[in-house]
Amino acid sequence: MSTAKEARIMPYEAKARIADNLFVQRRRAELSQGELGEAAMVTPAHITDIENGKSVGNLDTWIRLAGALSISLDDLLAGVDWTPGEIEFEIDAGYEVTFEPFADDQPEGGAEA
Repeated sequence: MSTAKEARIMPYEAKARIADNLFVQRRRAELSQGELGEAAMVTPAHITDIENGKSVGNLDTWIRLAGALSISLDDLLAGVDWTPGEIEFEIDAGYEVTFEPFADDQPEGGAEA
């Protein structure tokens, strides 16, 4: 069962697409990150993080950025797809973590009841 935090992880390709779209649209508007940040009420550091794929923001941020750039959310999220039931993993660590119960967790005699 996934936790709420796991459910918020966005696939790498989606983060990269949003980053590219924001960068291109900001450059088309001939705005610096500071100018866009002021117009959208988003810190320039947050815009940098989105453009570098370190953060994706949230719906409120996307709406404000799109409005400040005079574009639609479709323009900002162009190319971002998701098909229900498909799961993407960003990395495979190449190992598996297992946990052994502590001796105190074993019933008397060492066997489970």
